[in-house]
Amino acid sequence: MGEQENALHCQRMALQQQLELIEDAQRRMAAWAQRRQVALESGIQALQKMSACTDPVSMASICGEWVSGSLSRIMADMDDARDHALKMAEHVNKASQALFTATAPAAETAAQAAEQQQQARLPARTAAATAPPEMRVAAE
Repeated sequence: MGEQENALHCQRMALQQQLELIEDAQRRMAAWAQRRQVALESGIQALQKMSACTDPVSMASICGEWVSGSLSRIMADMDDARDHALKMAEHVNKASQALFTATAPAAETAAQAAEQQQQARLPARTAAATAPPEMRVAAE
């Protein structure tokens, strides 16, 4: 693959990963909004039931059920946040691997070119210093 093809491949991969992250975030946000709706409705229902109670034990039981459901929704929110963070880390890992794989041949070619330039710049003295002793006298 040429450099231009590598760049296009990396761009396509980046766009695909961004699309996947956006779709994943949309799914999670929809689930979060649904949990918030359930929280609102269950809170209103709990308040209605509690306001109709004459017994403090029943009121405490209703409140306990509401708190339990609320904590379950909070845990689901935390699970979604963790899963999304892991998904993002996976995408960063994939993108990094693709980038390094795509740029490795170019970096290797650049390193070889730099080495060749450095060898071409070696002064005659360096060549004379590495010559056998009988040749050094003649070169100096």
